Amino acid sequence: MFSYYFNIGIIYILIGFASALVFYYVYNKAFIGNFWGVLIVSIIGSFLGAIIEYYFTNIINALTRINGVVNIFPPLVISITVIYIYHKVSEKK
Repeated sequence: MFSYYFNIGIIYILIGFASALVFYYVYNKAFIGNFWGVLIVSIIGSFLGAIIEYYFTNIINALTRINGVVNIFPPLVISITVIYIYHKVSEKK
């Protein structure tokens, strides 16, 4: 049972890490805290997406699932949305 939840947690952390890499290095966006700030915010966003997916499972059930266990769509969307909001807040003027 531990390995089941551990694997799901690792998937959410990897989703947050990947979205942080894309926003920070590929798009070259400026953030408060540089890469580490983006990483923390994106991982939090990924877990927020997982919570949203938990409460709205019936609505999101039609979306794709990986191996029939983890739905990566909500964590990915919320992680990217949180990073975008964080970028707008920390934009250097």
